Amino acid sequence: MNATTSVTVAQMPRRQACTGFTLIEVLVVTAIMGILLAIGMPGLRSLMDTQKMKSATFDLVTTVMQARSEAVKYGTTAGASISIVAQSGNYNNGWCIVFTSSSACSVSAPGGDVMRVNAATANVTYTVFSCSATPCVITFGRTGRLSSGSAVKIRVDNDDTSNLLTRCVTIDTAGNASTKVGACT
Repeated sequence: MNATTSVTVAQMPRRQACTGFTLIEVLVVTAIMGILLAIGMPGLRSLMDTQKMKSATFDLVTTVMQARSEAVKYGTTAGASISIVAQSGNYNNGWCIVFTSSSACSVSAPGGDVMRVNAATANVTYTVFSCSATPCVITFGRTGRLSSGSAVKIRVDNDDTSNLLTRCVTIDTAGNASTKVGACT
């Protein structure tokens, strides 16, 4: 052998090891992930339902706060008052903040007297528990107090029968809104 062309065993290129996963490794990891997902799904669903209820309740409370604020703001105008009106008399269809001169609420085509529109929240039911008028129109006078002189309670329920959640929104005679977990009493 020629000294310049001789190659020793230590200098020979090594065979590259194959990289990747075997089918058994992929199946084991997939099975473990499936088990973890099955364990975590009920908790995730419960969390999503709870957040949906908080959001639906917060939408109603925010509407009350804005309507009360607008009533005080426009209170210098003689006879000015602001109302929360349910579309078609049912809060499940959505609601609007309107000047009292308007008693109609159309979520899809609001009129000129509509200040704010809230569309219906999917899979949530709003039930008026106590209100002095039918349909329930919540009217704030120029001091921010309820014009009816009596508190209004609205129960908010989700429609998921496997995880029933209930919240109560109370609007006191001073026009302040509060919420609590559970049914209205």
